[in-house]
Amino acid sequence: MRKIIKYTNPKVVAVTGGIGSGQSTVCNLFQNLGCKIIDVDIKAKQIIQKDISLQRELRKVFGREIFFKDGSLNRKHLAHLAFRDEAKTLELNKIIHPRMVAEVIEEMETARFSQRYPLIIIDAALIFEISIEKMFDVLIVVYAYLEYRVKRVMERDDLKRTEVLARVRRQIPLEDKKEWADFVIDNNGTTDDLRKQTEQIYEELISDIQTEKRIRV
Repeated sequence: MRKIIKYTNPKVVAVTGGIGSGQSTVCNLFQNLGCKIIDVDIKAKQIIQKDISLQRELRKVFGREIFFKDGSLNRKHLAHLAFRDEAKTLELNKIIHPRMVAEVIEEMETARFSQRYPLIIIDAALIFEISIEKMFDVLIVVYAYLEYRVKRVMERDDLKRTEVLARVRRQIPLEDKKEWADFVIDNNGTTDDLRKQTEQIYEELISDIQTEKRIRV
């Protein structure tokens, strides 16, 4: 026999930051601790792939070239078009975000009712930019110096420095986000430092979560 723990009141936690700050790395650490992770970027990809009407809207605004011949999204080309012009960025957000938020809410509720997870973590860079911060019980901001962030994104996405900085300028400054956060995780040190900070916050967040123990034979 072993005990099965059901979490009857899990907290919903947003982990945010800015491009290249390392929020997804933090979310992976939370996942290792048994938390449910909902990655908004992955959710947006899934929505675009399956929603024909959304694809039509994107083609109308950004052109047919944002999709490859096999119908898959050319994310790099779309990002290039969207982030070089603020009006286009706003149009992209207007098309995708309402559908994305609805999908995230649905998955959040499914995870909550399953009672399997101590924390439900939403991995999303644009929590404050699209004004959904009130959806969450806790807000965590992952902070890193701008030069570290630029270097990470240049290496990760094969982008020029000017392209990365253009994307940074489309987001609310991290210094402001730090002021609004319940917790700030500093990602200017080692991976071990990051893990320790994440585990400390995890322990604090689950300290008052209601649990129910059941016996499985």
